[in-house]
Amino acid sequence: MSTVLTKTSKSTQKCMTELEIRKLEFAHFCKTILDNPYIPNKPTIKQMEFLLLKDKEALYGGAAGGKSDALLMAALQYVHVPDYAAILFRRTYKDLSMPGALMDRAHNWLDTTDAHWKEATKQWIFPSGATLNFAYLATENDKYNYQGPEFQFVGFDELTQFEESQYRYLFSRLRRLQGSKVPIRARVSSNPGGRGHDWVKRRFLDEGEEKGRIFVPATLEDNPHLDKEEYEHSLMELDPVTRKQLREGDWEVRADGNKFKRHWFEVVNDFPTDSRKIRYWDLAATEPKPGKDPDWDSRSLACRERRYLLYSQYHEDKGHS
Repeated sequence: MSTVLTKTSKSTQKCMTELEIRKLEFAHFCKTILDNPYIPNKPTIKQMEFLLLKDKEALYGGAAGGKSDALLMAALQYVHVPDYAAILFRRTYKDLSMPGALMDRAHNWLDTTDAHWKEATKQWIFPSGATLNFAYLATENDKYNYQGPEFQFVGFDELTQFEESQYRYLFSRLRRLQGSKVPIRARVSSNPGGRGHDWVKRRFLDEGEEKGRIFVPATLEDNPHLDKEEYEHSLMELDPVTRKQLREGDWEVRADGNKFKRHWFEVVNDFPTDSRKIRYWDLAATEPKPGKDPDWDSRSLACRERRYLLYSQYHEDKGHS
């Protein structure tokens, strides 16, 4: 049985120079990526950074371009190992199958190799017995379709389109046999924005480093294969927020609401003690149902300084409210 090198023991590392360790890491990278017959594209610098990670959980992306390739490369790294199993998710089947999407891209890479495609199960089978599977999670309950299988690699393309509960549940499928040297990995890609923007940002950018979740940001300039001038021209058709998210991978920029604009309000550390305060609750009344994920309750505390209240009362008394 072939095995792969993930890390050397501490006792071995003490006897090895840093150069020797680097050589071993490079040899491993060549075997799983550069000399991998199922990966025709050479990775960019940022993609290499993503593919060399040994951490369990990592996010690649931020700006448009190169993310799906990085995710597919990561899924194919260990297909030479018997019984290795990887699965890649999109939100809908259409997202998987449209031209240029993950399944179409995999066909471009694998159709001329000795890997075998099973249309009924949307699965590539490799001579080693390893498998690469494609799936979708259109509803909350779709995650329960994967209660039985086990995978050493779980990938999500455009993670902000998913619910956090779907993503977290698939960790229960990440496992391996005793003695296996294949790393257990959750790898995801995403642009900012989308329904899951807040939880993805919290998980990978806000909590990421302290929780061992790695974020590898990539900009348009990090993808040398893209026609940047043409893509820049296309991005000019978008609204400023979406353009900034896709062009610069900006996770902080957000669209204004329909009633209030964020730039109207100054963030302060304290408020006047004589201010008038009002607290309001928006109670989420929708009951949870199969396939439905209702919003949380929301509350807000607002204050107004006294001098503005007096000014407002004066005009109301004069009939100019």
